[in-house]
Amino acid sequence: MKPVDRLLATARAEIGYIEKETNAHLDDKTANAGDGNWNKYARDLDALGVVYNGKKNGYAWCDIFTDWCFIQTFGLELGLQLLCQAKMGVGAGCSGSANYYKQKGQFHTSGPQPGDQIFFTKDGGKSFYHTGIVEKVAGGRVYTIEGNTSSAAGVVENGGCVRDKSYPLTYSKIGGYGRPDFSIVPEEDDDMDQTKFNEMFAAAMAEYRKQLRDNDSGDWSQKAREWAVSVGLFAGNGTLANGEPNMMWEDFLTREQAAQLFYRFALDHGLA
Repeated sequence: MKPVDRLLATARAEIGYIEKETNAHLDDKTANAGDGNWNKYARDLDALGVVYNGKKNGYAWCDIFTDWCFIQTFGLELGLQLLCQAKMGVGAGCSGSANYYKQKGQFHTSGPQPGDQIFFTKDGGKSFYHTGIVEKVAGGRVYTIEGNTSSAAGVVENGGCVRDKSYPLTYSKIGGYGRPDFSIVPEEDDDMDQTKFNEMFAAAMAEYRKQLRDNDSGDWSQKAREWAVSVGLFAGNGTLANGEPNMMWEDFLTREQAAQLFYRFALDHGLA
């Protein structure tokens, strides 16, 4: 999946989440519903200890939801880079987040794209009071996924739910869009399947086992090794460059090889 698709998949999976009355049942989408602003998104980011300039659970959380989606999808360091945010900063607030994008030259007042962070304003763009993630643009409308809103038409700040919404591109309360630079996200291997993985694993394991197939061993096993060779339990496999038998002491032991060792031991003691 492309980085934007990964982000949107994370956000979509949260649609229907309702904030909690108390700091309990935070991982359940609908349990303990209320208007206390308690939610799992702030809890998770608070636990990281470096995202904001203080703990935010229990406060308005639309921007926190957006930040959580980025960090949940891409990890702490990369997520913050995409959001243009500094650690221990003011990114939990809409105006603070918008200013981070502006400082990086990544804030736009038109032409939204999927994955943008949309910001809403009441004063013509001097400050911002609600935010979300742009999902798509079609038919003259911008479609979003937002935290702490509702299904009602228009901007609903502090609405208590995660919802998908839409607005006309000319909607006066849209103040602009922060644009993450998704080019910094490492590409995933889209061609990876089970067969290719098995081939890569087999090749890597073969190379690793080459390093184990020699006479390297620990002193602690010396007596046991000498005894096993003397009674014929271990015969080795060929010789090394110096002519010594190659005992492959550090290589793996298969169940088939174990059965052979037990059989040799049983023959030597009249048990088979």
